[in-house]
Amino acid sequence: MDTEGSGASRAGGDAFHNEDAFLVEEGLGLYVVCDGASQAPAGELAAQVATEALEEFVERAGADLELRGGRVAQAVVDKAMAYAMAAVADADPSDPELHGLATTVTMLLMHGNRGVIGHWGDSRAYLIRRDRAHQLTVDHELTAAASNGGGADVDFDVFALDLKPGDTIVLCTDGAEEVIQDEAIVRVAGELSPRLLASRIVSAAHRRNPATDATAVVVRVRHEAEPGWLELSTPARGTAFGHTLELA
Repeated sequence: MDTEGSGASRAGGDAFHNEDAFLVEEGLGLYVVCDGASQAPAGELAAQVATEALEEFVERAGADLELRGGRVAQAVVDKAMAYAMAAVADADPSDPELHGLATTVTMLLMHGNRGVIGHWGDSRAYLIRRDRAHQLTVDHELTAAASNGGGADVDFDVFALDLKPGDTIVLCTDGAEEVIQDEAIVRVAGELSPRLLASRIVSAAHRRNPATDATAVVVRVRHEAEPGWLELSTPARGTAFGHTLELA
């Protein structure tokens, strides 16, 4: 099965920086949200470092996944989470006021018809299926072990789930989680493109709590014969502007 994803993020309040980060890498089947911990400084740095580390690790593991199949995918996710946390711990700037970087991590790695979720912190993953939203993850309190130990002493939540065509997975930071189960969001989840649904979730979250950063990544599992939303939204070819002109 093919997946298609998109993400949206919006900084809260009057901040000029966003402590959330997200990744949509369909070539790897990798989708990520991270939220720099508010109790730690430079949250935006921690979230960005973790996101980049996850992409790097999964890309290196790609050949192994192809050769050994889905059973290794959970091990890859577990190791990727530890690698990302270690990268955050190693990224402490020399400024003592920026010591103790920390971030949440919630990721989805697709392999065939299965998705593997890796999770730490209070960001969340939801599955929307048949007009119902199911919370897949359990919130964690960020601890000193995760912040300063590079994840060595942390048991990450890593689990696999069988996905079906038409399923929608939403990864979100805590600024967006309150709206995911809203009837208005769940009802249209299967009708909107991933891009539009992610934007709608973030906009609704911002209206509800404009002081908080909000991020959502939406992943749709497509039927084999179903064209992708990106394909459907591509304008007709014919001119440099993507439109066909009829000249008199």
